[in-house]
Amino acid sequence: MDDLESLRVALAKDPSQDTIDQGRHRLMNATRHSAPARRRWLAVGALALGASAAAVITMLTTAAPLPAPTQAQPSVSRPVQLTGRQILLAAADTAEQAADEPGKYWHVVIEHDGPARTAKGKPDGPWRAEWWYRRADGHLFGGTGDGKAMDNPLSKNYWVLDQSFTYQQLQDLPTDPEALKELALKGMRDGLKGEEPRIGEDGYIALSMHYLLYDVPISPEVRAGVLRALASLPIVSNVGEVNGGDGVRVDIDGAAFTLVVDKETGLLRSIVNGPDSVIEISTAEWTDELPEVVQPPAENE
Repeated sequence: MDDLESLRVALAKDPSQDTIDQGRHRLMNATRHSAPARRRWLAVGALALGASAAAVITMLTTAAPLPAPTQAQPSVSRPVQLTGRQILLAAADTAEQAADEPGKYWHVVIEHDGPARTAKGKPDGPWRAEWWYRRADGHLFGGTGDGKAMDNPLSKNYWVLDQSFTYQQLQDLPTDPEALKELALKGMRDGLKGEEPRIGEDGYIALSMHYLLYDVPISPEVRAGVLRALASLPIVSNVGEVNGGDGVRVDIDGAAFTLVVDKETGLLRSIVNGPDSVIEISTAEWTDELPEVVQPPAENE
């Protein structure tokens, strides 16, 4: 099964062909040069934030002379350990004020530089994935190994939260955290056809909503709402400094991963699954440029 498949493919017992096709579009078969991306437990990253307590020096004076005065010792400024919730809420407040200047294409590049090894019989070494969404209609192009953009004739609209959205629908997503969580659960219920997710509702929300922080273009206000929705989940906590920032740990059914969010934009910066498994989102931005477009090879090639 191809890289970056729809979350429903991972959770549903019998995903539909439409779901598989939609999930496949990130790194289509025809690219062939990209190594498989392990999407088993992707995570939503956390913001590099630190707060300091103010140093307060109290001077005591008296009219009568003291025989052997001792010098007052200033208190030492110590960083305040934020909770995972506080980190995400701080990121939301900043992201809400970010400028939004749409271009023609939403461009994403993710990279994994881990050592080569075998996972479940398949190589799991370094890989790189790249794609462009055309803003006008959500049409998708996947990056090839030689720097071109491969057309995906089957793509249409933007696929996230196990649902299809037009660009305008993405901009009109609710900003209220509870409404966003309910929208994610709607996709879950439709995709699993009434079955309960094996990772629980909070786990499903965390896994499905993190794609909104890099995979598709949303407004700063919606991005802030996504961060606040994630902050409301009891499965997030702070693990301290990770990858140059404060990491937000997400615990799902015995597994855990760490999310790192850009504090200026609220975009996901990296997903840490372990010391040797870090997925970097090196690009998630608008562009007006698209490389040379090529068509996918015929299926019998």
